[in-house]
Amino acid sequence: MKTAIALVAGVLAAAPAFPVRGEEPARMTLAEALSLARENNPELLAARADVETARSQRETAGALPNPVLSYSTSKIPTDGTPSDTIYGNDFYSRSYDTVVSAGMLVEIGGKRSGRRASADAGIAGADARLADAERLLDASVVKAYVAAAVAARGAALSRESADSFDRSVAIAREREAAGDVSSADRAQVEIAAGRLRADAAQADLAAGNALRALAALLNRPTVALAEDLDALAAAGDDAGAAPDDGTVLARRPDVLALDAAVRRADADLALQRAFRVPDPTLQVQYEREPPDQRNTFGFGVSLPLPVLNRNAGPIRAASVAAESARRDFARGRVRAAQDLAATRQALDVATARAARIAGELAPKAASVRDTIRYAWEEGGASLLELLEAERNANDLLLAAAAAQGDLASARADYRAARRTAPGAPETK
Repeated sequence: MKTAIALVAGVLAAAPAFPVRGEEPARMTLAEALSLARENNPELLAARADVETARSQRETAGALPNPVLSYSTSKIPTDGTPSDTIYGNDFYSRSYDTVVSAGMLVEIGGKRSGRRASADAGIAGADARLADAERLLDASVVKAYVAAAVAARGAALSRESADSFDRSVAIAREREAAGDVSSADRAQVEIAAGRLRADAAQADLAAGNALRALAALLNRPTVALAEDLDALAAAGDDAGAAPDDGTVLARRPDVLALDAAVRRADADLALQRAFRVPDPTLQVQYEREPPDQRNTFGFGVSLPLPVLNRNAGPIRAASVAAESARRDFARGRVRAAQDLAATRQALDVATARAARIAGELAPKAASVRDTIRYAWEEGGASLLELLEAERNANDLLLAAAAAQGDLASARADYRAARRTAPGAPETK
């Protein structure tokens, strides 16, 4: 959840072009909103950069060490004696000793393979974290879009009720003038109409705030919805299309990232153990010692003696890190399994609730309200009956909108919980 909140709160990108004052914002479908968020979200951009960094580290891990070339000159006179010397019939322009050598470190004990294994696991983890960021971002965009649609439906219902009671106020005044209702009844109708008008203003504000939240998530100054709540809450056979829980747990991005962390920790531990094996340095040398010595060539090998330091500290630290990574992986699988069960149950409850409230109760309440309103206007129903029917209908219609929004949001959570990384290997 914290990750999803961070995804929503952290959207920054290049400044978009602002619309001309008075210009209507372009209507955007949910698919277009998802595409736009994937392009601009900084969390995804950072995750993509992490993937490129991991791949560059893989190149570094496979590189061989550079050879070392050295050159030295010795036996240079410092007492003012000329360096030119005559021996017999031979003349030597200088008597300096010159040494040229080249050395090459040879890694043994599996160090390069350990670095490559660690880098490969790092790439797998970066890919999994990118897929997980996309999974959470998509769910956040869907829920923000749905929240805006719910707020828009609530605002429309509130305005409709307010407009209806404004007409009821005019009728109440006419009936009061005709002596059919008392001034108290007329005042109650006016009070109810005023309250509904205030509620409509508050609902309009909530709808505007929801649109602004969606626009901020998409890094847009303004946005308008191209899909209504009914379309978003349309039923879909998610259970039939989704893979089984075992497959999901083996391929879910967050679980894959934890599995990659375990493999990288194991590779790092193997690498630290490999450091106990000393690496030899092979060396070749050419030496020139005029005038009395012949030019010579030699070779040698050197290596550190693992007597005082056997790399025990780094090995212990890597072992602790590997154990911690395994615990994180086990906890992550449990959390993922709980997420699967919770989202499945939430979707079932939301589906039944939306069908009950939006499909049955709300239409009945609206029909009763319309009947009693007509009867009241004709003098066949009391004011109390009208107010009660209006209140019940408003409550149920708003509850139906909320239920449809909960269904769409639950479906988004369910799909995100069961979303797997394409082409990724399964965890053990």
